[in-house]
Amino acid sequence: MEWPNDEQIAVWHASLFRTALRMTGRAEDAADLTQLAFSKALNAWDQFEAHAKPIAWLYRILINCVRDWHRKRAATSPQRLSEGTIVAADPPETAVEKAIRREQLECLRREIRGLPGGIREAFIITVLDGYSYEEAAELLAVPVGTIGSRVYQARRRLREAMRKSFPEA
Repeated sequence: MEWPNDEQIAVWHASLFRTALRMTGRAEDAADLTQLAFSKALNAWDQFEAHAKPIAWLYRILINCVRDWHRKRAATSPQRLSEGTIVAADPPETAVEKAIRREQLECLRREIRGLPGGIREAFIITVLDGYSYEEAAELLAVPVGTIGSRVYQARRRLREAMRKSFPEA
């Protein structure tokens, strides 16, 4: 199979970058990891099995790169996610509402970062990136039921953490 054209790579790059950004929280790291994933894919393109979807293969490479990155950075403190990573549905109207919303978003970001790896990945891929459970199962090479279970666990943990941090909401 021939290496994809520039237009296809641009579409894949944008999708992989968004996922890497959500998983790392920093644009610089996401860009590096996305580039690394494409580099690894190019170097191993002759091993690509044509019956598989190229984006699924690239996604698996990216996930492995992110996992390795997290392992290497496990000893350091977590980085803040950028403001564009998780966007509030409705902008608050007052300064107090803005401050509360900002505090809630930061708490949610922190809790997402704190989810165990497999649970975090399933949540990000399905809820934040919009992949179906079937697509996520293919991308992460796990059964669909595992994706459903992990997303359920993530939602439950996040809901509990937010209720604990913001009982009045």
